[in-house]
This record gives sequence, structure tokens and C-alpha cells, in this order.
Amino acid sequence: MDLITPLLLIVGGILAISSLIISKKPDAKAMIDKLTPYQAFIGVAMLACGIWWILKWISLLADFNRLKPLFLVSLWGVIACSILLGFLFGMPQIAKWIPGDSTAETKANEFAKKVAPYQVILGLIGLACALVYLLYRFTILR
Repeated sequence: MDLITPLLLIVGGILAISSLIISKKPDAKAMIDKLTPYQAFIGVAMLACGIWWILKWISLLADFNRLKPLFLVSLWGVIACSILLGFLFGMPQIAKWIPGDSTAETKANEFAKKVAPYQVILGLIGLACALVYLLYRFTILR
């Protein structure tokens, strides 16, 4: 599970910065279009993994003395970006699963609209944090 979350965040980050990628390389549109149908499920998975990581790492996230600062920042970044991008991408699917009209669905949609302008920034931060985490995980950085 330690590898699934950063890998999902890399895929989600690519989806988040897809407009930036397509503006620089128009031929990449075909590859990104293959991921787009799975965007909602990737979002739900990222949201679930982000919540799971909070529960897993909660004891270490506040322990500034034992962890390296860059590793700690990458952990916070992976968790925050996974949850925010997961919520943004997964909200349409989650709204379908909620039975009837509820105030929670309305508030969640409003929050998703507030986060949407920051999608590219969250994608870039998420990609960077996931890559740094993987470098620490495979002991390339120490």
C-alpha cells in the first residue's frame, strides 16, 4: 500500500496538469484521453488512500525530531494532494453514490468548485511530493 498511493498520485497529478501538458505537447492528448474515463475512480481511490495514509502516519506526521524534513514535507504533500485531488476528481462519482438530494452533496460540490482553480498547482505539488517520497522509499535519498 506504500507504493499505491504515490503511484495513484502521479497518475492523478498527470490528469490534474493535463491542460498544461497538452499546451506544451499537443501529441500527448491521445495518451491523456485514455486516462480520462477513469478519472472519477482514480479520484475515489486517491481520496481513500489519502485518508488511509492519515490514519497510518498520524503518529509520525507530528514527530519532527525523528524524520528528515524533506521526507516529512513529502508525506504531508502526498496526503494533502491525494485528498484534495481525490475529492476534486472523485466528487461526481461520490455524488452518484449518495442516495437522494442531501446538503452534504451540495456542500461537497461547492467545495470542489472552490478547489478546481488550484488543480494544476495541486497536480504539480502532488507529482513532486510523490516522486520525493518514492526516492526516500527506495533509499535513493537518505
